[in-house]
Amino acid sequence: VGGETEIKSVFEHVKTFLSDGGGNTGGGLSHHQGTISKSLKLEALSLVRIMLSCNMHDPVHVKDGLHKMLLEELYLAVKEQWYKVIAEALRVLTEVPKFFVTGYTSSEDSSIKSEEMSKVATTLYKAIEPLLAASDVDQEIKECALAASAALLSSLHSSLTNEQMSRMLSLLLEKLGNETTRIAAIKTLSAIASATNEDSSVDKCISLAPILGEAITVMASFLKQQSRSLKQNSLEAMNVIITNNGSEGNLLSDGVLFSSILDDLATLIVDSDLHLSHLSMRVCISTLRVCSACGPATKAQILPPTLVLSTSSLLQEPALDSLLKLLEQMVLSDAAAFTELFRLLKEKSTVDESLGKHAIANLAKCMGVITAVTTEDNRHKVVSDFLGILESTDSPVNPAKIRQTVLNLLISGNLGRVVDYSNMDGFVERIQAIYLRSFDSSAEEIKHAAAYALGRAAIGSRSVLLPAIVDTLESSDQKKQYLLLSALREFIQCQLKTSDGSFADSIPVILPHLLNHTSDPEEGARTMVAECLGSLTCIQPTEMLQRLTQLVKDHSTITAEGGHIAEDDDESKKNVLICWTAVTSVKHAIANKAPVTDLAESMPVFLDLLKQEEVSVRSASLLMVYSSVHHMPQLVSLFLREIMPTIYKVAELKLTRIVDLGPFKHTVDDALPMRKSAMSVFATCLEKLPGSMDIAAFMPVLASALSDLEDVQLQAHHIVITVTQKYPTYLVAALDNFVPALETMFMDKTFKRKTNNKTGTELERAKEWIKSGLRALLAVSKLEGPMANRRFSTLVERVKGDTKFRPMLDAIEDEH
Repeated sequence: VGGETEIKSVFEHVKTFLSDGGGNTGGGLSHHQGTISKSLKLEALSLVRIMLSCNMHDPVHVKDGLHKMLLEELYLAVKEQWYKVIAEALRVLTEVPKFFVTGYTSSEDSSIKSEEMSKVATTLYKAIEPLLAASDVDQEIKECALAASAALLSSLHSSLTNEQMSRMLSLLLEKLGNETTRIAAIKTLSAIASATNEDSSVDKCISLAPILGEAITVMASFLKQQSRSLKQNSLEAMNVIITNNGSEGNLLSDGVLFSSILDDLATLIVDSDLHLSHLSMRVCISTLRVCSACGPATKAQILPPTLVLSTSSLLQEPALDSLLKLLEQMVLSDAAAFTELFRLLKEKSTVDESLGKHAIANLAKCMGVITAVTTEDNRHKVVSDFLGILESTDSPVNPAKIRQTVLNLLISGNLGRVVDYSNMDGFVERIQAIYLRSFDSSAEEIKHAAAYALGRAAIGSRSVLLPAIVDTLESSDQKKQYLLLSALREFIQCQLKTSDGSFADSIPVILPHLLNHTSDPEEGARTMVAECLGSLTCIQPTEMLQRLTQLVKDHSTITAEGGHIAEDDDESKKNVLICWTAVTSVKHAIANKAPVTDLAESMPVFLDLLKQEEVSVRSASLLMVYSSVHHMPQLVSLFLREIMPTIYKVAELKLTRIVDLGPFKHTVDDALPMRKSAMSVFATCLEKLPGSMDIAAFMPVLASALSDLEDVQLQAHHIVITVTQKYPTYLVAALDNFVPALETMFMDKTFKRKTNNKTGTELERAKEWIKSGLRALLAVSKLEGPMANRRFSTLVERVKGDTKFRPMLDAIEDEH
């Protein structure tokens, strides 16, 4: 931001502070003056560090200023007595090296440039090396020295002499073995290994070959320690180091070293800690990529725990993603023969009959991914086998056969996502027939597996299977339509994840059929349509939002007195369904992170639906607002001031009706879901958009919620606690509105009604409701002012003195 003159001016002033502590020219400094001098130096160094790290200044100007004015003073600053000044000076030196890589113009003489870089590198080395070698300095200095070493070796390693390089690397190895500095040393080695230089004339990566073997061995030994953070940092660093430097040196070429660390990695591949499992498998993948000689050891030591993990009910991303990549790499590196690995995975599905849907789905992904990377002959055989099995299986009822049918369907879908079945003679027609026939199965698992597989297989065989989906959609009954829409959703969501730009041609094929089903009477089908339209909006935001806004405008005429439509008003009924689908689509688009700028232009149209009287449309609109406040607060912040009065009204709306159930009558409040949604919006706004609400206007709404049904009261209690923390004065001013509801809650008859004749879950729920109210009451009582209110203070004293509330009050105290 600053120009050359401004930067040099700042550096000149900083130089003055660093040289004599603020320009003092006296013969000596008093203790007070010495303290000021140290503080000024610390502040001056902090200013320089912020300037260098903000990346907002021209690197050429910064480099020139550093070299001509400040570098020598920084070198002297690390020799100060106060550890804070030394540490801050090292932090500044950490930012310096990058400017002597990026701070040169193309017209500068290369020999002069090289000479200057060498001088700077030597100066930095002389400043950092003594502190890196020291063992009797403060821990902060040790860590800052390691960070500065990482910056120096990452950017200017080619300007250091071989002796300097060797010395720095040996010190890093020494620090790696020290218990107090090992985590910082691990991060330093990781930073050095991952660094790439922006100057094309300099070697891209530093060679860690002199210490590589010993460093990997030491970090592998850390995997046996109890400290989880140590294991996590070690795994992350090992992955980076092996990826970037693992192929260096004769020491590693035979795979002996890598094979020796696989034992330690194998013990960490368990479902009790999926993050460490994920990191361990990443290290295994990197190892196989750089050293195929460790393939046998990988098969012997890593494959068994990965097979166990593949059937875990807890397995999910990112551990699942790492598992798939590891199995894929095993096949590509010939660490395990495809046929053997496929057989072992398939046996997992037959040996354990207790495997759940999640485990079967994960096994299918594993088998699909290794089939995709094997030879064409192997792939052809697998496809032939599962087609034969599926064609010969006719509506199985045996649980074991159902499980195998589901597994084969899922394998076909996962493989079909990356393999075009239409290139295999006659296969695509057979697989299409199998999917559609499976929709008639009596087993729900088979139906849903077929829909999932059809959607995924349509990615690879788009020209055949996508038209088949949409054509069959219009000629099927309601149940099959739901399954076909499910397949279409899977197809679109898979495409959304890949984003390869080839999807645009498919939208004209899909969109008309989705729009035809926006008024489907079945809510499940409309939900599927909304998810599809929401995903399409993320892929083609401008076109889709235009369609959706026009859809709402064309069908916004809804007559609904008392929130409900007359039986003979078919037009309003249809419009309600379409508007519900459109606004739910936008909710899904927001959750999937559609572009904010496109959404902002269309939001007023969808927000107008909050004014509709019809219950389901207004409820869907509130859920859209909540999704926006939660996922994209910046999107709805511009409109909240306008729509908040409407949401306040919804928060107090009651639409009760009596349902005659024969022997007895039941009161239903159709507005309850909307009130709960409105309270969720308020709670999230207070957290993420506090300035968007008129707190004074909100207080009566919150007080009213305290008298609502239990579910709404629980939300209101949470909001009261938040308001006591952020807007206490508003709550104290409106306290008279809150007291009646709290008094009613803690009456003896209320307590008896809620807890008498209740057992198990019902009793626990009643107690949690009372504890929630007590938390809110105590939070208000701790503010300045409420206890001066006679009615409120009497309530607090009565509750605290009541023996039936004492156990709950003690439990609340223990929470803090």
